[in-house]
Amino acid sequence: MDHFRNVYTNKAAAYHELIAAEDADGNLRKALESTAPFAGARVLDLGSGSGRIPLLLRGLDCTIVASDLHYAMLVEQQAQQTAAGGRWPLVQADGRATPFTSGWADVVTAGWAFGHLVGWYPDAWQQQAGRAIAEMRRTAKPGGMLIIMETLGTGVLQPAPPHAGLASYYAWLENEHGFVRTTVATDYNFGSVDRAVELCSFFFGEEMAERVHSNGWSRVPEFTGVWSKSI
Repeated sequence: MDHFRNVYTNKAAAYHELIAAEDADGNLRKALESTAPFAGARVLDLGSGSGRIPLLLRGLDCTIVASDLHYAMLVEQQAQQTAAGGRWPLVQADGRATPFTSGWADVVTAGWAFGHLVGWYPDAWQQQAGRAIAEMRRTAKPGGMLIIMETLGTGVLQPAPPHAGLASYYAWLENEHGFVRTTVATDYNFGSVDRAVELCSFFFGEEMAERVHSNGWSRVPEFTGVWSKSI
């Protein structure tokens, strides 16, 4: 099984431990708020995972529906939702074909989700990602906002696509679909080097863990791209 599929299917709780340390300075929420008006908005979060975006947006007086392909991630999101004292619907669905009403959402988000299609469908990622973007467009109302978040590197000092496949995907979002990118620093703060090594090894692999260890990082640098488009 693909490493990331294995994490999302079998290690959802450990995954949430990792992302709970992310965005130490709260830059991502600021970037989202500067991109779209969330107060009073209806937000559909595709590829919602363990709830990173819904948890980030809580308190903004928006109506959120969260969807993910992996049941285990939604179970973890429900646990995090309960711990945060929140309540929003959770729906298991593939982001390329969802059950949601056309034109329902003011904002449709997809965080760190569709980039996986590059690895999972190396010879057909444009077709698969195109289906996902079409679904975002379908579920957004006219004048609504589409927002896609993807990595621009973890354990690096300058933002850049981690590999050529993602570089092609990002260029495709911008050149073929008209998305505009904002770059955001979303450093992890793990509290200790040992904890940083442990969690980075789990998700990013041993090479990353060794980089974290050799640099003595308890705070691991990271960059996130926020691609947005009004329809």
